[in-house]
Amino acid sequence: MNNLGISTDPALLGVELSSSLTTSPSVSTFMPEEDASICPLLPTTPSPPPMDFIHPLTPNAGIEEENNEQLRDDDAQAETSSSGSSSGIGIQVTANGPGSLFNKHAYQHLGCKNGDITQENGVTQSGVFSIPITKDTPSFVNWNWPLIRKCTFFLFMAGLFAMCAIVAAMIINLPKFCNPEVPWFKGSVFYEIFPASFQDSNGDGLGDLKGLASRVDYIESLGVGAVRLNSIFPAKHYPDHFQNVTTLADIDEILGNTRDLAYLVRVLKRRNISLILDLPIYPLIKRLAVIRSNVTESANSTNAESQEMFWEDEDEVDPILNAMRYWLSLGVDGFYVKGLEHYVEDPYLVDNMKVWKFALGSDRILMVNKLLFDSVDDEVAEKIKHCVDLVDVFVDVSNGTKVIAERVQAMLNSRHLAPGFGPWIHWSLGGVTERRLAQGTSSNTSLAAILMQLMLPGTPSIFYGDEVALQEVYDPLGDHEETKHLHHLSTMVWDTDIQFTGKESLPWLPRGAFVAFHHFEYVAELVRLRGISPSIYQNAVIKEKQSVLNTAVRYSKNDILILERWYPRRHTFTSISNFGTKSLVLDLSAMFYSGEIILGPLKGEKIYFSSIQVRPMETLIVKLDK
Repeated sequence: MNNLGISTDPALLGVELSSSLTTSPSVSTFMPEEDASICPLLPTTPSPPPMDFIHPLTPNAGIEEENNEQLRDDDAQAETSSSGSSSGIGIQVTANGPGSLFNKHAYQHLGCKNGDITQENGVTQSGVFSIPITKDTPSFVNWNWPLIRKCTFFLFMAGLFAMCAIVAAMIINLPKFCNPEVPWFKGSVFYEIFPASFQDSNGDGLGDLKGLASRVDYIESLGVGAVRLNSIFPAKHYPDHFQNVTTLADIDEILGNTRDLAYLVRVLKRRNISLILDLPIYPLIKRLAVIRSNVTESANSTNAESQEMFWEDEDEVDPILNAMRYWLSLGVDGFYVKGLEHYVEDPYLVDNMKVWKFALGSDRILMVNKLLFDSVDDEVAEKIKHCVDLVDVFVDVSNGTKVIAERVQAMLNSRHLAPGFGPWIHWSLGGVTERRLAQGTSSNTSLAAILMQLMLPGTPSIFYGDEVALQEVYDPLGDHEETKHLHHLSTMVWDTDIQFTGKESLPWLPRGAFVAFHHFEYVAELVRLRGISPSIYQNAVIKEKQSVLNTAVRYSKNDILILERWYPRRHTFTSISNFGTKSLVLDLSAMFYSGEIILGPLKGEKIYFSSIQVRPMETLIVKLDK
């Protein structure tokens, strides 16, 4: 018979039991009350009270025992047999009485040693449950936990706010436009400057590089991507005869020195503006350098040091290449090699251009005049176009819209210069050899021409002063006839207290006859629009290595020129220029339906092309409705 009264006789059970089963330690070691508590036949047997396990070696065991004795005396519901019924060493069983420390319905807050303890029911007990601090008590018990909780909370909130601020900053700094990227010189606007007429810094009446650097804020506000200096080299009687340069490796002393140029480069680059130099090689260079056969092979390699051994004799050194390397070391971003059309018969023309382009690399530009392409056959043109980044094309706006349209259309259909994968067009309306746009006509002609130019595919170039309709020298009495060939290089007029030169000196050329400062904002606004609109700054739509034009000359009669620019999934723009002397009302509903004027006094106005008025010498820029 076992403790439960059940027979374990094998004969009675009908099975043979092993001795190990009949003598299981679990059966032999259970105490009577424990057997009763787990017996399924005695459901009314109460479960044992929860046990409190105390390590027998704990120094406070005796104290805990005394406290337990006191609790048993105070609490009428405590079972006195709890401490004696356990067979384990150091195990103390405490009943769930209402005064018990471990009653699950009565929570206590432990205080410091000899402090008060407040229960959930509001009863305060003094010193009864105080826990003394001994050497074995963990150090974290003494920590200032309220302060730690506060600091942790504030650190968490600070981290949360910091993460929110970082996310907000990232969102703010995300690009506002997802436009196709192009190299810096493609589609941006260049600003051509004759430095002797831009700004004087030392009061001698002649512009210089330091003065130009002081006007960088003005150049930046115009929004251009590069400054092109068309004359900095020493010449006899500079600037009266600036074309007759004596060397390509120095700066005329009137303009300054190489330190001034290096400083100009730095202040321009801080504003993300590049610097281009004109290299007038004709008639200074008699013949191009003789290139050995291994030079062109090395020009296609990646070893730049191999270039050093091309010319071993002093007579074979290429002065053009040496000049390029020198100015590149000062931070210059490219060159306009002028006069190459005079060397079309030179057998080393193509080889020299390959070497020059190799020295420049892919991120700095080589520019030539379109006259070079017009002077060579198709085979040579096909070779040199791979060495050239920009081709300067002059557009004469004084001969009517038909001539302008023919010039633009010829470039769009050109075999070697058509928009796409070849060199880009550098559009020029003025320059050191051309008359001022505003000369002899209304000052609005300059504004109308520049706005039309900024709508062309390629890289437009603005000649200094044209953005404010600067006219040629005002010389009604003919006192400056000896410099008449330079009158179009009139000194810059500023709308600030600081003028071109000091009050105590006279400029080397008289002041321009007229200037319209309010034109500046219109030009700058269209330059900014061009910079963010692929429809205008892209010269073609490239799809799967195929080039598709994104420019069309829609109309070019009766002094009216209409250009249209578009790009996939972008707004389409059109420019309507009236280069005549009469205001016209046009019905262009066969081309367009409606749009919004985005420039000028009527900016933001909705127009319908069934009846649109264009004033004389005016260019309207319209964003077409989809």
